[in-house]
Amino acid sequence: MEEKKILDIFSKEKIKREEKPKILIDYREKNCLVPFELKNRNLNTEFCELKVGDYLINNLIIERKTVNDFISSMINKRILRQIEDLNQYEDKLLIIEGIEERELYNEDNKSINSNAIRGFLLSILLNYKIPILFTKNSE
Repeated sequence: MEEKKILDIFSKEKIKREEKPKILIDYREKNCLVPFELKNRNLNTEFCELKVGDYLINNLIIERKTVNDFISSMINKRILRQIEDLNQYEDKLLIIEGIEERELYNEDNKSINSNAIRGFLLSILLNYKIPILFTKNSE
């Protein structure tokens, strides 16, 4: 079985010039810190219109959400379409950014029950087979 290498785009290690894949970034991400961080790490980036996801690295599609965006897209059901769209790709990843566990499952959040959030995250993992990466910030 062929071993797949995963590129850690957030690593501070230098990447040899010939190994740098092009990272396509949806133009709607221009005002986010992530593209800035990628450029600072001397990675090969290009802004374009992506029909699916926010970042495309080779055949890996990445959807990035802040906690607030994730919750609001659950409420208006926009994320269901986005998850279906991610399944066009064999390799996919959902990043939920700016998270402390207590923030996501905050009982003071009146807009959505914390158990609904937990159930939805499990559904993404189990039914759609999309890995989820939780990050504290855009770095």
